[in-house]
Amino acid sequence: MRAVLIDDELAVVENLKTLLSIYFPELEIVGVAHGVHEGIACIRKHQPDLVLLDVEMQDGTGFDLLAIYGELDFQLIFVTGHNAFAIKAFKYSALDYVLKPVDPDDLVTAINKAKTITDRTEIGIKVSSLVQNQEVQNQDKKIVLKDADNVYLVALRDIVRCESDANYTQFYLVDGRRLIISKTLKEYDAMFREQLFFRAHQSHLINLMHFDRYEKKEGGTVYMKDGSALPVAVRKKDQLLAALSQL
Repeated sequence: MRAVLIDDELAVVENLKTLLSIYFPELEIVGVAHGVHEGIACIRKHQPDLVLLDVEMQDGTGFDLLAIYGELDFQLIFVTGHNAFAIKAFKYSALDYVLKPVDPDDLVTAINKAKTITDRTEIGIKVSSLVQNQEVQNQDKKIVLKDADNVYLVALRDIVRCESDANYTQFYLVDGRRLIISKTLKEYDAMFREQLFFRAHQSHLINLMHFDRYEKKEGGTVYMKDGSALPVAVRKKDQLLAALSQL
């Protein structure tokens, strides 16, 4: 595997070189760059299999680099500081990242995962969603969802609700599809918290864009526009009414 490192912090680059030489001696570092435009030139010159890409650099961001570069023909791992905005963007797009200062275990996990993904179409979908999401707000954003056989790019506005199923989450979409994804509802609750989603119950996360009505009797029930009826936890009633009043 041939790799290119793109980061404007020299200490980070040297640390990555050291870690890669220890844990992946078979990996060849064919190029190093310290900015967006230098990075693009480096990738085009060396045609790497893997790029470790910084998010914030002096002449732009890693997102800018991807938008300019176009269709990817390499695996990608972001290397970033504790940037909450960037981390959420990676999670929406199902792209791998490691935090600075780089933890060896996290780096090993990310690279081993990158080695297993050979489908360039999947990489393209993930990066496309990442780039597009930088230009839109809230429910216009899209999320990459993967099941055993497929990779989906789903707009948040097309998600009616999510339902917990042990360590899986069932997504109910406006077109009637149901996707079963191997992540917990807790993860998606945290991911969608700043959007128009509300955790009405331990097992149910609803998109308030598709809310129809709330029935107070018999403990409280929320009805969605797709006809589904879901329980509302007692401690969530006031929060739900407050959220609805903000729409």
